[in-house]
Amino acid sequence: MSAHKSIIVLSEKSSGSSAFQNLLSGFANIQHVLKTRHFENETLYWTKAASILGMPQLHMVDSEVPIGQKKARADLIALLEENLDGYTPPSDDRELVIGGWRRLCERYSPIFLEKSPHHLCQWSALELIIECMDELPAVDFLLVGLIRNPMDTIYSQYRRWRSSPEKVERQWLVAYRNLLRLKEVAGERLVIVRYEEMISSLDHLKPVLDFCGCSADALDPTYLHRKSVSQWKSDALFGFAPSQEVIDLARSYGYRPEQLRHERTLFWPVIREFSRARHKALVPLRNIARFALKKT
Repeated sequence: MSAHKSIIVLSEKSSGSSAFQNLLSGFANIQHVLKTRHFENETLYWTKAASILGMPQLHMVDSEVPIGQKKARADLIALLEENLDGYTPPSDDRELVIGGWRRLCERYSPIFLEKSPHHLCQWSALELIIECMDELPAVDFLLVGLIRNPMDTIYSQYRRWRSSPEKVERQWLVAYRNLLRLKEVAGERLVIVRYEEMISSLDHLKPVLDFCGCSADALDPTYLHRKSVSQWKSDALFGFAPSQEVIDLARSYGYRPEQLRHERTLFWPVIREFSRARHKALVPLRNIARFALKKT
């Protein structure tokens, strides 16, 4: 058995990855990076790695991804320098990426946990993860594909950032088609977890807990809740309805069509654009308020 382990959580945004990370981080053997410029202890490590190595990526909804090659390299080096004592970056970019991940696994041993909702949409990032798994035999890897009802995922992004549900839907399709493709490559090294099952019982996390060497008793069973499930059904102004493509793909993950169906409203396009414009207009004020709070 390897001395170091790494769990990489792959999902779309607003799919429960932060809750998953915080739940597991309650177990003493699991750690994530301490220093990063991103929220929720995210690193965007593998999409930055893809940028550094000149690999193709898709533009993501309301995201800085893909990050330019020069900035991505500076970001990755800064991340490694801030989290690894005495780190000196190599001149070879491939070694920067693979060797950097090895060093992070050693630093945050015995189990290094990384999650980013930016990787599943980028096949180039997934390719690099698989290559890293093959090139670092001293590290045991487990990939966790986390999926949530697409309507909950789409609505959550709309509510938080007023992201266009139509654009998020297309991104969701790319991400979860990638997950099925990745399962064919990774096999048993990839475990797929449905958010709804995870919050109903920690027993559904058994493959992950077995990998970590802990039991559900070591985690807080009250941490996860169902408050965010199906909120879109009670929002009278939310008039988005999913495409048949989304319904069909969700069915392959165990979701029933009736769990996704929603009536498209006549004035939905107007409501969507007005909500988006209002959100963008208020962003500067929110940023000022956050800056003022930090100063106090």
